[in-house]
Amino acid sequence: MHRIWIVVIVCSVFALSVSAKSESFSSSSLLLAPKKKQTSGFDKRRLLLGPGLGFGAGNRAFSFNISPSLGYALTDNFNVGTTLGFNYYQASEDYINPITNANEVFKYKYPAYSLSIWVRYLIGNYLIVNFEPEINNTKFVESYSFTNSGKIVEKSRRLMVPSVLVGAGYPQRIGNYGYSYFMVCYDLVQDPNARYYQTLDLRLGIMLNLWR
Repeated sequence: MHRIWIVVIVCSVFALSVSAKSESFSSSSLLLAPKKKQTSGFDKRRLLLGPGLGFGAGNRAFSFNISPSLGYALTDNFNVGTTLGFNYYQASEDYINPITNANEVFKYKYPAYSLSIWVRYLIGNYLIVNFEPEINNTKFVESYSFTNSGKIVEKSRRLMVPSVLVGAGYPQRIGNYGYSYFMVCYDLVQDPNARYYQTLDLRLGIMLNLWR
């Protein structure tokens, strides 16, 4: 009976010794193991770029706009970004010079600048929702008059015009985060001097990944 107890005690001591050595080895391995680098929350693969180019032409008139957009995909469906814009419109109109009675041409020129911040939510490949506050610096013509030579001159100034666009449309995914879209937007402010006044803004665009 005493021999049995001696065997049990020896086995217990051996087991405790092995367990202690195992824990010591495990803890030393953790200390010697290289620390993993902490990854930043910013992922350049989620950066999106939209070219933003447009052109229009009509009877003695034309327009063009440059509006590049830079965005970031916070999640697979939720995007935030900003858009810088330059819009230019020009039209020509004939008139008779009141001094010389000659036919003259006056050109209406309207350059405008804009800055907007937008948030977009994409639901699959069938719906995109857009919210976009925007500020526009636009030309406002106060009056027209004639010079001593009978030519038309305009008196104008620059205006800061706010807009808040809400809209929805149809997206099509491109890769992990990129997409093309067609949207219809409406300005909630409806400032009479805004280019969105009493009209809908139709948009066709694309947002592409800068890095894969």
